[in-house]
Amino acid sequence: MKFDNPILRTIRASILSCAVLSGVVSCGGPSGERGGADDTTAWAPIYRSRYAERFELLGDTLNDDRSTLLRVRNPWQGAENTVYDYRLVPDTAATVREGEIRYPIRSAVCMSSTHVAFLDALGEVSVVRGASGIDFIANPAVHTGAVKEVGYDTNLDFETIVALRPDVVFIYGVGGEHTAVTKLRQLGLPVVYIADYLENDPLGRAEWIVPFGLLTGKLNEAILYFNRIEARYRELATRIPASDSSAVGRPKVMLNAPYRDVWYLPGDRSYMARLVREAGGDYLGRGTDNDASRPVSAEHAWVLMQEADYWLAPGMAQNLAQLKADNHRFAGLPVVREGRVFNNNARITPKGGSDFWESGVVRPDRVLADMIRILHPELLPEHELYYFHRLK
Repeated sequence: MKFDNPILRTIRASILSCAVLSGVVSCGGPSGERGGADDTTAWAPIYRSRYAERFELLGDTLNDDRSTLLRVRNPWQGAENTVYDYRLVPDTAATVREGEIRYPIRSAVCMSSTHVAFLDALGEVSVVRGASGIDFIANPAVHTGAVKEVGYDTNLDFETIVALRPDVVFIYGVGGEHTAVTKLRQLGLPVVYIADYLENDPLGRAEWIVPFGLLTGKLNEAILYFNRIEARYRELATRIPASDSSAVGRPKVMLNAPYRDVWYLPGDRSYMARLVREAGGDYLGRGTDNDASRPVSAEHAWVLMQEADYWLAPGMAQNLAQLKADNHRFAGLPVVREGRVFNNNARITPKGGSDFWESGVVRPDRVLADMIRILHPELLPEHELYYFHRLK
């Protein structure tokens, strides 16, 4: 029987070229641990990511378009040489082998709010049947009563998840494969790691919409969506004058706020530091060529704060009174006295969930526009802040 895979057919006919890959791949688990593809399988890229570093989309070139492979690499911090291969078969397939996932998916459980955001951007939020931390998700679609709370990492409600009968459970990794993942697999539930939060390039995070497009049968739409976001992001970045390509003359920016007298500063290659740089700012916490946050003493941070022209994302404060209540010394800072403090919590849930870390992941262009408007208001006077707001 010949299986017609519409994704491969569309991609091959339109935009991508393939180069055959070889090697053993796994079916839903770490490479080499859960079986491999048969000897006749030859995989070729059907989408080449431009910014994301932790996923690949591959197609089976020798088996009548039966399978597509979503490969996820190193899906948690500190992972090395860890590969998860998810073999997808169209829902027209007569049979499904162990470890394979039918697509387009019709139902899903999302363990992160960004998973909801990706599906929503594709017009597929209705497939969400369960979610973790609903009170912290900004998307109104999960608050209609139709989406069930499934608990958290160490306290998942397996009974509810099983009852929902999801086609897939989207999960993120922290520090290694959690025992909950093994339990979900034992219950016969397909689990797919999503590693968007580990991408430091804002466009790399947004590009994870492509795997979601694959799984929902909207790959073409996902690619077009990402292309539009990329074009807008790049156009905004070009508004920063070439003379501002170095730190000289750029407004100096401080990030975050102290926690128990320790200030955690993002590394130079981190998501937020990159956004500051691309918005035309000079990040005061630079100095480490990595993406890890490092603790600095409050005294050292205090010295840096004296230089700050802008202070962004200062914890949970909604206004200057709250900020000063956290630490009375803030009141004496020039950046506070002059009202140049902006927080990215303009859109939050009653429990404190931030849409900046939700829909902002699929709209890096809107995030960048906010930051340019703050740091260089003359370059984007028409833009109204969306995720950020000035503390008053």
